[in-house]
Amino acid sequence: MDSGQVSQICEGISEWHPFNKESVNSAPKQYGIYIFRMAQGKRFGRLKGESDIFYIGSTQSKHGLRGRLEQYLHPEVTQWTNKRNHEMTEKYDMEISWCLCGEARNLEHQLLLRYLKDHDELPPLNRAGKQLLIDRLED
Repeated sequence: MDSGQVSQICEGISEWHPFNKESVNSAPKQYGIYIFRMAQGKRFGRLKGESDIFYIGSTQSKHGLRGRLEQYLHPEVTQWTNKRNHEMTEKYDMEISWCLCGEARNLEHQLLLRYLKDHDELPPLNRAGKQLLIDRLED
């Protein structure tokens, strides 16, 4: 699965923005999913196939997508996922896109399952919940 395939599943994901303060400030304050990819859809190898997706996330917090993405720009000491993603956005040119939806966690879960099925692994920066996803695949 790559960003092109995700855009067929989620309306809005086809519009990609450089990951920077200006793009984050333009993000909506509603619930949704967000995806980090390599700039211009640059692909990289996976266990099986290739992809350009580095991370798939969701938020249902009161601050919405904008608030969640701001945490990646300024991670706090104990926010390991935010710190890991921030380090990667400092090293590589990344782009971000989002899709508004009320069932954000469910859509995130579906996308991660699809990625796992396609590549036999999760996106590089998605780590939490891998065993749960594997268990769901076996159901």
